[in-house]
Amino acid sequence: IQRIQSIYLLLVVILMAITAFSPLLLLSFNDTELTMYSCGIFEGESIVKNVYGVISVAGLSALVALINIFLFNKRKLQLKISYLVTFLLLFFYITVFAYFYAFTQANGALFNGICYGIILPFISLILSVLASKKIKADEKLVRSLDRIR
Repeated sequence: IQRIQSIYLLLVVILMAITAFSPLLLLSFNDTELTMYSCGIFEGESIVKNVYGVISVAGLSALVALINIFLFNKRKLQLKISYLVTFLLLFFYITVFAYFYAFTQANGALFNGICYGIILPFISLILSVLASKKIKADEKLVRSLDRIR
């Protein structure tokens, strides 16, 4: 963890791990407050609907970002995997929206608001893009040094 992109990727791992256990959205259904987490939609302590696809994408993006930290010797592969992490973070939002849309259409639930858990993947997305830029800059620097030799 000596390079800035490794720190960015480590922050992505930490934020996505926090996201996996954080509330994402607030919903209401028949005067009942529902909370959407990465693993399900809950009414208080009881689960109303499982949404395992969301936690799967969150966990996969954290795992791929963690693996990417240790690929510092292979910058081209690290850059490709960094793009994969960015795609997975975008896919996280698509998955959340798909489960949210399906649940609201099937049950007539209403959207009440967002929680901090839905913002953390966006911060992770920004950090992933910054890591990609730094990896690209490292690769460009190494190429220029090879050319000078």
